[in-house]
Amino acid sequence: MRGHVSSCHKDDYCKLMSPTASTASESADTEEAASQAKEGTLEAILPQITTSQRKELHRRITLWLVRRKRLLTLPENDTEFRDIFDFIFAGGYVPPTYKLVMQQMLELSSEGKENVHSAMDLLEREGILPSLAGDIWSEGGISIFGVLTYWIDAEFTLFERLSSAIPFSAVRHTASEIQSATKKACSDLHIGLYREDLALGDGVDTGDESVHCTISDNASNIISGWDCFDGYECCNHTLALIVKAFLEHPDIQGVFKKLRGMTTHFNHSVIGGNKLLNDCQKRHNMNVTKPPQDNDTRTGWGGACKQATWYMRYQVVIQMYGIENPVNASTAVPNPDGGSVYKDHRLDLLEWYIVKESAYFLTYVMNASNILQGTKYPTASLILPVLGKVAHYAEATTPLKFENAPVKITNESVIHGRKLLLTDFISRYFNGLQDCKLEDWCIATVLDPRYKHFTFHCVGRWMRGKLTAELALEWTRKCWEADWKPKGDESSMPALVPAQNKSKGQDGRPIVTAAAFLADSDDEEDATAHIQAGVVMEKEDELQAYLRIPRVAADVDLLAWWKVQSGKLPHLAKMARQFLAPPASTSFLCCGAHAWRPAKVHWGKHNRALAYGGNEYLDM
Repeated sequence: MRGHVSSCHKDDYCKLMSPTASTASESADTEEAASQAKEGTLEAILPQITTSQRKELHRRITLWLVRRKRLLTLPENDTEFRDIFDFIFAGGYVPPTYKLVMQQMLELSSEGKENVHSAMDLLEREGILPSLAGDIWSEGGISIFGVLTYWIDAEFTLFERLSSAIPFSAVRHTASEIQSATKKACSDLHIGLYREDLALGDGVDTGDESVHCTISDNASNIISGWDCFDGYECCNHTLALIVKAFLEHPDIQGVFKKLRGMTTHFNHSVIGGNKLLNDCQKRHNMNVTKPPQDNDTRTGWGGACKQATWYMRYQVVIQMYGIENPVNASTAVPNPDGGSVYKDHRLDLLEWYIVKESAYFLTYVMNASNILQGTKYPTASLILPVLGKVAHYAEATTPLKFENAPVKITNESVIHGRKLLLTDFISRYFNGLQDCKLEDWCIATVLDPRYKHFTFHCVGRWMRGKLTAELALEWTRKCWEADWKPKGDESSMPALVPAQNKSKGQDGRPIVTAAAFLADSDDEEDATAHIQAGVVMEKEDELQAYLRIPRVAADVDLLAWWKVQSGKLPHLAKMARQFLAPPASTSFLCCGAHAWRPAKVHWGKHNRALAYGGNEYLDM
């Protein structure tokens, strides 16, 4: 705030900081000098604070406290914080007390709730169902059951809103409790109706009919609790379980244990990490960094991938560290992984090959995970193409690249680990996935003009080899004709044969984008190439017209494309809004929960106030 006054009100700020400035002219009389001094005060800079302005300041301070995860008592108890406002407003404004902050939070929560109500009512009038994603976060005796709602509005904007943050610390995390809490939250948001007196014969329960699908992790309690909804498990969580098969190979597991030991040494040893390692990095003209800590949970693996990549890049530095500093390198703080000093965790040449080749392979899986974790763009239609590409990369015969340079996997342990991962992938996805879960993914993919022809990798391996583009199209047509196709004359229209899409992908895009990740799929031939330009059938419905549109470039903005086409394909566009809205992952819920750790004790008592603020107001 001081910076704002000094930059936007420079003259007044100078007067304020130099009280003698207003009397610099020796010819000024006493009255004029007093007037100039008064003009230099902050009362002259800022108008008198009105009631509405005071309330808005309270609101903005509350938002700042929540977004920055500060204690809610800070404005009341922090003297320096209050002094800033006293200085700026010359005593004309006092920051809110804890009680007022809580009141503002509840008001923001109520506003967010009303906004979600309006959105859900509008979706209901349009005949579109929202989707839900949920997870339970527990730490330090505090548990929160978070449920997020997803939908795409008429302007083809994807929305993600926290619909409920339910205190779950005093509740058993059973399937029945999860189901009851979910349906109560949905009913409160106008997503179906729910009352608990069903046993009395006069209850109401339409929640499962008012949700398109749900996405959860692989925990048995939430899967059972949500079995009344259509839905599927988080793709990232399932990928994490699949990657465990790779990381639990005995040789690979031992190497990554050593990486954790060396990481502990470099991050905790003042001499080793802050001086000797940094000196080695500088001598080799490399960036001065430390290896990333592995903060993975039981099913997490991203930290292991980042560690392997870091050590691969700094292999020469780490090897020279032990050679140039034999005494200091062998003395350090105890490590939690069995060894007591750095020398117990040094890698031999064969182990360095395991680190390097593991980083090559895991980077592909990490890129796929990052794509599916996105929440700012539709991911439902990317599940089949991206997971198919992961299976393709897991094949021993598939050549790999790292940073656009060809690499080879020659270490027997990594080759075997790669096979173990593929075997688990096939068991969980290709052979073990229920048809009803695969059906939603197929319909979403058909409604994505980039991948609707199913020419990406491994299509024929799903459903034990029974999935085909024709079957996916059959599922889509049944759904279209049953729920979305209008009746009567408006169901048919002149055929649309638009011009070929000329957009091309941008060169040099990072590999983590879906367009780059899927760039070398088996999709060189466009399935619509045989259609002659200018041929017009007598009548065709919107789905037929859509399927005749040539495939668009992989980097086309999907929502923007549908917004343009919605004028020609209005009913199919509504169907797309429902099927493209669900996320592929719930990993963002875990990330959001961990972000609250600095204030978890304080927030634990008051998380009910967060129930409807969501990322619209509280920026979670």
